[in-house]
Amino acid sequence: MNETTLTALSESMQMYLVTIARLRADGKPVPLSELADALSISPVSVNEMCRKLQDHGLVNYRPYKGATLTQDGERQAFHTLRRHRLWEVFLVGKLGFDYGQAHEIACQLEHATPDLLADRLDVFLGYPAVNPQGEPIPGGDRIRPARTLVPLTALSAGQRGHVVRCDVNDAVRAFLDEQGLRPGETLTVMAAAGDGILVQIGEAQLSLARSLSEAIQLEMEGTKEVEGEVESTLPRSPSTIPDKENSDMQTKVETAVRQIPLHKLKAGQRGIVVRVGGKGPARRRMMDMGLVPGSEVAVVRVAPLGDPIEFTVKGYSLSLRKSEAQAIEVEVTD
Repeated sequence: MNETTLTALSESMQMYLVTIARLRADGKPVPLSELADALSISPVSVNEMCRKLQDHGLVNYRPYKGATLTQDGERQAFHTLRRHRLWEVFLVGKLGFDYGQAHEIACQLEHATPDLLADRLDVFLGYPAVNPQGEPIPGGDRIRPARTLVPLTALSAGQRGHVVRCDVNDAVRAFLDEQGLRPGETLTVMAAAGDGILVQIGEAQLSLARSLSEAIQLEMEGTKEVEGEVESTLPRSPSTIPDKENSDMQTKVETAVRQIPLHKLKAGQRGIVVRVGGKGPARRRMMDMGLVPGSEVAVVRVAPLGDPIEFTVKGYSLSLRKSEAQAIEVEVTD
């Protein structure tokens, strides 16, 4: 069979191939029901298209099992995915769109981007490895080789890495994004304590609880430059941080990077909600009041016996009983 060129494929056929590439896991066939849900198309239509793609040598379709891409089908899917994800990087990083908007626009641009434009866009963006969601960008006709990822907690003071993925919920992801910590960014670990890590992103510093740092996946840099010299990024103890960087850095980490229950905050202190415990209606009520991961809480006053606690969150003044505040963990910022 002659190789099918991309120009011979309709936008609908390209979209099917890309969707199968996105949905597949561990090389297993993608069930047609899952493909139909992802495309918001009836199972009958999906069945017909998969058979058509199989006739073109792009898909292997097995009734009651699902669809997998052939080698040529993968090439075609990666061809489209590359354009889509390059546009996402451009729209988010250069034009300030949020990811949802960028994704929708990229779905339109991916089909109308010639090879020359895609290649120049790749060069202009500095050959990005991932899109804003941390998904790999195919290079040329094949996916880029898998990279070794490590959690942020694996880095020692002075080491640097590129953020690839943040395995957190939407609320925490929004908080991290506001702080500049997002896929594609480079960060440097300034110091690490038992309860957390202090990182630098650009000109800003951010303290993160260790539990949150575990969910941030990075690709480490092999070396980093220090005053014109190339320094190995082998693990080292936080105690080796040069005094000239900040003589009280360790003290700052010990006080600024820690995670405690909300009821232990004192009047005037602030914190970022990391986890909301509890069960059922009580937990739902607290989240309805704005106590969700990533939101900032400021303690206004604490009753003499520690009950209740008055605080502000998202501009509102609220009160919680001590037993309720104990179920909320915060990262102290002040």
